[in-house]
Amino acid sequence: MKYELTEKKAAEILGISESRVSQLVKGKLLDAVTINGRVRISRESAERYRSEARKTGRPPKTSYATVSQYTLMNAGHEVASVLFDSAADEPLSVSEVIDPTYAPIGVLTRGGNPKRRVLNNWWLHRSVPRTRPGIESKLAQSGLNTPSNLAIKSMGLSLSDCYWLRPNDAPTLTWSEVNFYDNDFIDSNIDDWDDWLSGIGLSSPDNTSEGELPKKWVIGTNGTRYLLKGCRSDDQRPYNEAVATALYRRLLNPCDYVPYDIVGTAQGAAARCPNFLGRSEEFITADQAREATSSSRGSSVYDRFCRDASLLGVNEAELRARMSKMIVCDTILANSDRHWRNFGFIRNLDTMAIRPAPLFDSGNSLWFTKTEREVATGDRAFLTRPFAYNVSEQLACVDDVSWFSSSALRGFADEACDILSASSYAKPRLDFIHEGIELNIKLVEGACALLSGRIARGK
Repeated sequence: MKYELTEKKAAEILGISESRVSQLVKGKLLDAVTINGRVRISRESAERYRSEARKTGRPPKTSYATVSQYTLMNAGHEVASVLFDSAADEPLSVSEVIDPTYAPIGVLTRGGNPKRRVLNNWWLHRSVPRTRPGIESKLAQSGLNTPSNLAIKSMGLSLSDCYWLRPNDAPTLTWSEVNFYDNDFIDSNIDDWDDWLSGIGLSSPDNTSEGELPKKWVIGTNGTRYLLKGCRSDDQRPYNEAVATALYRRLLNPCDYVPYDIVGTAQGAAARCPNFLGRSEEFITADQAREATSSSRGSSVYDRFCRDASLLGVNEAELRARMSKMIVCDTILANSDRHWRNFGFIRNLDTMAIRPAPLFDSGNSLWFTKTEREVATGDRAFLTRPFAYNVSEQLACVDDVSWFSSSALRGFADEACDILSASSYAKPRLDFIHEGIELNIKLVEGACALLSGRIARGK
């Protein structure tokens, strides 16, 4: 895919503003990459988006019939009175802030006033992205023109936090009656799953699952909520999650990561993990945390992030240890997708304490995008994220290696390839992956030894 369009050119093609193009890129409704600090968008995705807009027709600007009134809730706490306009580019607006204490991180100014752009970006990420396979047909079936309207079908309820939109015509509705942590939901039986789209548009947390891979929430026999992700026979990514879990078990504490295993479905192999949140907890992305603080203190992006997070009440020393673990493990796995929404924090609503979230979503790794030619030539280059695009520069951010054990990595490359051998896509390239893992382990060992030496010398 060629990424040839600037944001300005894409805006001209689509007949929208550059700021709207930026929103579409951030919401992954347009395929884009960042090259030398500049966003480049694929013409193919722009043409596709324009074609889809023509099919559905652009709805008229705000009309009374498209506007509904809700109370934004956080579990049982009333946060704000809001209007939802299904015909607007930014559907959510706040008419009154009731209790800013329980508002999503970053959506209010320090004075308690709503930031509409940030609020709607938060809502956008509660929606199934337009890049998810099959979503267009589901939208047409549901009579909707944008994925952001799907979440309304289940009041915005999620298994990633406790926010929901209580309809104003149902003022007595309670959190205990509607939440998906305690109550069953549509197509929740893992044994019956045959189509991830079956719950979309109904009473299901699937309406608020972001990410491009097929995803579905199910309930195990023990009542545990599990997320199933990725179910194509030619896809290596579900197996990559299992490899990442094997690595984490060797190096980290159980509280540091979310464990994944592989389950079979009618559509192929899927990675399965338990929900890492309780009914009184919410996941806060690193992106949200940055929006809420945006301090300029610190010598690097990494340093600023850790210092800023401490302003939210996060233990900085604990965070630096967790980030060091994340960077080291992502390097070994050649993870190219640790973006700012792919890690973060957990806030407890009862105590309002914030702590680092466990590692999750490591599937876009182990060179799964490499072409046959790149495999044949031994091209194992990959872009790191989020603190630097260069492997060495990101490894230089690591400032805590007290947890690292080289001996724990012995035989890991063999274990990883044993897991990947079940993937028809990965099997022909196991030698390439094995050697790459070994090289990355040596790179990490060198960086950790260097830092240990500096710490020992008191530098």
